[in-house]
Amino acid sequence: MQGETKTWKLIIGRDSHNVSRRVYILHTQQKNWQKILRDQQGNYYLTSVARAVYSLSGIAVGRKLRSEKLVFDGAAIHYELDGDGDVLIIGLEVNSDYKPERGQQITGLYEVRRLENKDGSHKWTTRGEAKTKMALSHRWNNSHYAAVSGKFDSKEDAGSLLINHISNAYRAGVKEHEIHRPNNHYSLYWQNGNHKSDRQRDHLVSLVQQALAVGARVNWLVHGEGATTFVRAMQVLENRLSPAPVAPAREKELRENLKLQSIFFSNPRGKDTGRGKLEALSKKVGFDYLDTNINPGDVFHNPDARSAALGKGGGFIGAVTLSGAAGTLGAEDILKSFAQAVNADTVGWSAATLVAGYLVVRDKIKVNSGYARNLPGFFSSTFGNGNQRWVG
Repeated sequence: MQGETKTWKLIIGRDSHNVSRRVYILHTQQKNWQKILRDQQGNYYLTSVARAVYSLSGIAVGRKLRSEKLVFDGAAIHYELDGDGDVLIIGLEVNSDYKPERGQQITGLYEVRRLENKDGSHKWTTRGEAKTKMALSHRWNNSHYAAVSGKFDSKEDAGSLLINHISNAYRAGVKEHEIHRPNNHYSLYWQNGNHKSDRQRDHLVSLVQQALAVGARVNWLVHGEGATTFVRAMQVLENRLSPAPVAPAREKELRENLKLQSIFFSNPRGKDTGRGKLEALSKKVGFDYLDTNINPGDVFHNPDARSAALGKGGGFIGAVTLSGAAGTLGAEDILKSFAQAVNADTVGWSAATLVAGYLVVRDKIKVNSGYARNLPGFFSSTFGNGNQRWVG
């Protein structure tokens, strides 16, 4: 299309940065799209919509003059490519008020607030309603605090336990009395499973981008399986810090703003969550990486813990006698069993057999110093809730 018509109005032109296709909208929807793009910084769902629109200007695929659909985060943009290869957006398929799903344990952004009890004690309580943005103006010692959850039974459990991770991770920068002031709160991105989902990755990207846009200081605590989500979000942010293409000067400004966001990983789990990889990626993207606290007993889910328990480089760690089994398990057999367990979709028979073997040989375990140190945490982390608590 060579320019606007009465029917189609231009919202992204080729004079914008990193744009290979013009994007047009129906004139009847012009005010709605302008509102979405204008208000997106205040609502991470709208930020996701804006990012999808701008992605169409660069990567839209499909046959010309044929209806296509870009699906994302519970919504879809219906579009087609005209004869010139430009994008004609026919409509946005989302709920009318853009509100998140409602429910007791819905994945989303929550406030965890410090509340006083009648007896003078206090507790950290997760509020029931999901939010669409972090209250970045609420700070402890000049920074807003936010946590990304791993696996917990509920958002309430996550909120009450992750404050201890935050306190320990950031104790050098914020005093205990500053954390525990009445009505203080921190932001919690609670994930009810699905830590590898694109939807949750994009939510997290949007939250980071909102803070970037206003140059806010945010101290992130990323826990457990939440590290997998954060790694995937950083991989997106590595290529683009804004949901919309921006001028080089603005991109440089956003890179500087990203240095105001610090990350501490606690008990990380999942692919690419070793200390070295987390540090390298965080610094490559531009975050202020602080540290990673490894749970040494989490040998099934963290590569560093597994390496430490098995011996550096998978070296010989001794033989373990198994009750009811003939002979002994040597290092090679142990490594093989671990490989089967770690690569299994769930902790199934291979892991249970391995753990049963170690459970009944505590009198022999001294020959394996790594396991001797880590066994209690190993059992708790693999089959209990040991990874939910701060270790150290």
